[in-house]
Amino acid sequence: MSLDDKLARLLKLNHQDAVERDRLIIALDFGTTFSGIAYAFSTDPERVYSITAWPGADDRKVPKAPTVIKYEGSTTTFKWGYELDQTLEEKIEGIKLLLDPDQPRPLYTSTNTHAEIAKLSKPVLEVATDYIRAIYQHALREIENAYLADYIKDYDKQYVLSVPAVWSDKAKDMTQRAAKNAGISPIELIKEPEAAALYTLNFMKNKGLKVGDAIVICDAGGGTVDLISYEITCLDPLTLEELVPGSGGLAGSLMLNKRFEHWIQETVGDAEYIELKKTDGYRAAMQQFDLSIKPAFRSKQDPDRYISFPMAKLKDDDSKGIVKNSIILKGTTLFNIFDPIFHDINKYLTEQVNKVQIKRLIAHHPNGGAVRAIFLVGGFGSSVYLRDAIAASHPDIQVIQPNDAWSAIVKGAVLSKLPREAMVVSNAAEKHYGTCCHSLYDSLRDKGEERIWDDWEENEKCAIMQWFIYKKDEKLVRNKKIPLPFYRKFAGENPSKDDLKIKSELYESAALLAPGHPKNVRVSHILNTDLSKVPKSYFIKKARKSDGATYCELHFKLLIEIRSGPMKFSLEVGDEEYSAVNVDY
Repeated sequence: MSLDDKLARLLKLNHQDAVERDRLIIALDFGTTFSGIAYAFSTDPERVYSITAWPGADDRKVPKAPTVIKYEGSTTTFKWGYELDQTLEEKIEGIKLLLDPDQPRPLYTSTNTHAEIAKLSKPVLEVATDYIRAIYQHALREIENAYLADYIKDYDKQYVLSVPAVWSDKAKDMTQRAAKNAGISPIELIKEPEAAALYTLNFMKNKGLKVGDAIVICDAGGGTVDLISYEITCLDPLTLEELVPGSGGLAGSLMLNKRFEHWIQETVGDAEYIELKKTDGYRAAMQQFDLSIKPAFRSKQDPDRYISFPMAKLKDDDSKGIVKNSIILKGTTLFNIFDPIFHDINKYLTEQVNKVQIKRLIAHHPNGGAVRAIFLVGGFGSSVYLRDAIAASHPDIQVIQPNDAWSAIVKGAVLSKLPREAMVVSNAAEKHYGTCCHSLYDSLRDKGEERIWDDWEENEKCAIMQWFIYKKDEKLVRNKKIPLPFYRKFAGENPSKDDLKIKSELYESAALLAPGHPKNVRVSHILNTDLSKVPKSYFIKKARKSDGATYCELHFKLLIEIRSGPMKFSLEVGDEEYSAVNVDY
């Protein structure tokens, strides 16, 4: 950045300071296997810091802590993270996956987390809250210890929480509630691969990227793989448009650990395995696999390795490779452990790449259907085996493992709130979204559909769908409010406050074409709206023709704002917004 640019930025920041207080942006990446926190000051947007010192980690400086927790005799006292690194105790892991129980689970996954939480008689949401509160309070102490107290007080705190792109709005809401219950509020959400893209691409924008390039981000973490694709529309500031809806599923390094444990169990036998899990040697073997064997694996041609279980008293068995409390781990065995997870990741990745290529070809993009690069981020994204396997599967696309890929998500989440550093300006619609309303029966449009009698207007109607997001992949501009018209009828001239507390159902459909009637649709959101503050002048008085019975009608709009996290809703009557709308999932 030139001196003139730096002076211009400082002048801009000084102008902003005159309007609003400076901000300390704190981001949390609540992961399946590891979690991290990063922060930055709005007055120094070029520096993003990670918390690297953790309780129980001794002298290790790492940007993340294990997402594990163990309660000690009660539901209020617990250890977490690296405090459990040297213990053999059963601990709760994979908490994050339980916040989205609707996600399909691969056959090769297994976890004791359900059983451990069941013993506690404590809801998953509260367990997640305890962990998030612990990591946040520790990070806050680390930040406060690095600066003078008066300096920190001059900053307003702004919080960002990253969530998987493939999660439902219900799961995102659960995670957001856990963070709020932990004292992190108000908090905004950002999709994990989006955050990774902002960080990774922002620091590569002067290293060969061009306007018009299509980039696929593959965030392979501990439990999930998230994919998202962008077109670069501007380099300074970095500006991205989402090309196709994000995709992915449950496939990550945690599954590798589970498959490795299952292999040990098959090798030594069930009875030996039960005793083996009680030993220090078992813990040492799992650490050896997690920290050295797993990251170093390249291919089935890798040389044999030895997994040692000191003092385990295993019976020697040459046929199974068990010799002196060690087991031979062949390259072919490791390949069999890795291969199913790779196939799942590559399946999701191939589907994403194909959708991008088809969309750009149909749009006659100047670059054709070309995808410039696939960026691998996340903990499992740093695997050399994964990089080489994906490169072999996609020989026409460069596969890049950027530096600092493990902390790209949490740093990108911070970057998203810094002034004009990097931004995503549009989403691609994942589904059709709309409402169901009653319209006058049309014999052609509604043939075969149920007729509904309207007592007030004394005519026949039919339930039809009104879609505000009419087609999948539709370009949705960020922070633009989409009006969704409603009207309600109320008996009498002065409806009560209870009558004015209404629920509106928002529907979604994943069908190729948006259906005209409420078939193949499901309720995605229930919007709770209080109309009692709306001026009475907006209520239109009417009377039924047959008997003169009075009723009133109110026309209003629900405004839907597209964001990185869940959609935001508000109420508008007569071009004036009255309140936010509470959402149930």
